Amino acid sequence: MASLDHPIMLSRSVRILVGSGQPDMTTSPNSFAAVLATNRLGAFYEFTMHCEGPLEARTGFVENIYEVDRAVQAILGPRLADGLQHGDTDPVILLRDSMGPLSEHLDSRLVGVDWSLSPTYRISMETADMSTVILSQQYQFAASHRLYNPDLDEPTNRSLFGKCCNANGHGHNYRLEVEVEVPVDAAEPRFSVLDLDSIVHDTVVDRYDHTYLNMDVDEFQTCNPTVENITITCHDRLAEPLASAGARLRRVRLWETEKTCCTYPATTD
Repeated sequence: MASLDHPIMLSRSVRILVGSGQPDMTTSPNSFAAVLATNRLGAFYEFTMHCEGPLEARTGFVENIYEVDRAVQAILGPRLADGLQHGDTDPVILLRDSMGPLSEHLDSRLVGVDWSLSPTYRISMETADMSTVILSQQYQFAASHRLYNPDLDEPTNRSLFGKCCNANGHGHNYRLEVEVEVPVDAAEPRFSVLDLDSIVHDTVVDRYDHTYLNMDVDEFQTCNPTVENITITCHDRLAEPLASAGARLRRVRLWETEKTCCTYPATTD
């Protein structure tokens, strides 16, 4: 068995399809699709469990992945079915109240859980601090830009930026992910994804969408609109409005293409 100088983390994604008030949790053999399934109308969720620890000598595991699956099935499945039936369950509170039982089920140390409630929206919680929850939502805006430095001559610009410095510009469908930290026990109503959506649209999306960034957005008339600079500008625009609404901006991630993404800040506290 390999020797370790530090603990190792195992992450396991578990998908479930659960019906409202479903009394019997049906285990599916197709765990790639969902470890729990239903023939009825249901809700699909994905949980990513992050487990840390030493390697177990006999197996070489940090944690048996099937035990991770069983923890999600046994603990989160019934709670989700009950919550869907009642219709007014707060997912943040459901996740917080499930962290202890999930930890107890596992031999390794549960570091945190990511819960994808939709293809774009997830909430995350860490066992070290269950007084806060992390909300992450994605957005899209379409914009054109030109990468060009007016202090450089045309051959140098062409060498640095290639086709991206063509005089008439070019466009992208940018995908923006905004991640904020919110106190769980904040005075009601707690900052929610609807608040996040409103602030991001007012502050960034409505301002940048269907614009020529170099000419239509003040910041980029004197600043080259690279994906790096756009990401920093989004972050700086969002930080104060989010703080005023009760959320701390952790980071902003911007995809210019499926192959190119920038994150600011690169690390979080």
